[in-house]
Amino acid sequence: LFTALVMPVCMAAQDTSQTHKHHQYKLIDLGTFGGPNSYVNGPGLRDISNQSTYVGEADTSIPDPDAPGCPTCLIQHAQKWRDGVVTDLGALRPGRTNDSGGIWISADGRFIVGGSENGLIDPLYGIPEGRAVLWTEDGKIVDLGTVEGGYESLGSAVNNSRQVIGVSTNTIPDPFSMFCFSVCATTQARSFLWQDGVKRDLGTLGGPDAFADQINECGQIAGSSYINSAPNSTTGVPTIDPFLWHDGKMVDLGTLGGTSGGPSWLNNSE
Repeated sequence: LFTALVMPVCMAAQDTSQTHKHHQYKLIDLGTFGGPNSYVNGPGLRDISNQSTYVGEADTSIPDPDAPGCPTCLIQHAQKWRDGVVTDLGALRPGRTNDSGGIWISADGRFIVGGSENGLIDPLYGIPEGRAVLWTEDGKIVDLGTVEGGYESLGSAVNNSRQVIGVSTNTIPDPFSMFCFSVCATTQARSFLWQDGVKRDLGTLGGPDAFADQINECGQIAGSSYINSAPNSTTGVPTIDPFLWHDGKMVDLGTLGGTSGGPSWLNNSE
């Protein structure tokens, strides 16, 4: 059943040929939520949909209470722009001073993923817990949780079928953790697929960690994974290979003889 859920039929190939024409561009200041700065994610991330909806994050004017050593640090919220309208997407536990940020928007512009603080303190690192979140087309924010009892997670990408991929810590010690965002973790980083409340650990290529960062409209996923737990002499961490997750299996795409590799992009051709 789960395999059926996560493998929708891909759309038929469309003719995208078009005549070339001259475009005139206009620079648009998206502003902030009262603070001095706003931010664009990337490269390698879809922060603009096919309908020209943009997602990123911007400063509010609220000092960040969890950054006492940084008097200029301000709370940031995920920011959406569409047709001249800028929207503050908010954060988990409205009314609390929690940061959030949008990382990826689906091609059709209906779904956004990223991360948000949830108002709790991570017992391992003493910092605010971060959670992978999904913003739906009706403006709701969904906490996607973590895997195996971890305390930190982040949403990486989402497709038009509302299939979300992300990365989460668990509680198994790992000196080479791939999770390094608000905190560089000391536990394993595991990639997951979420759809309609069901979350699945994608596994690894034999090592302790995996990081998924691309999903296409077929439900295929690309990312990187350690292939073992032994650090190599070149990088000082276990060898990293790119993978393709397809039909419930993680396929090692290999390298060109080196000790580290990863995907750049993933199209919709099975």
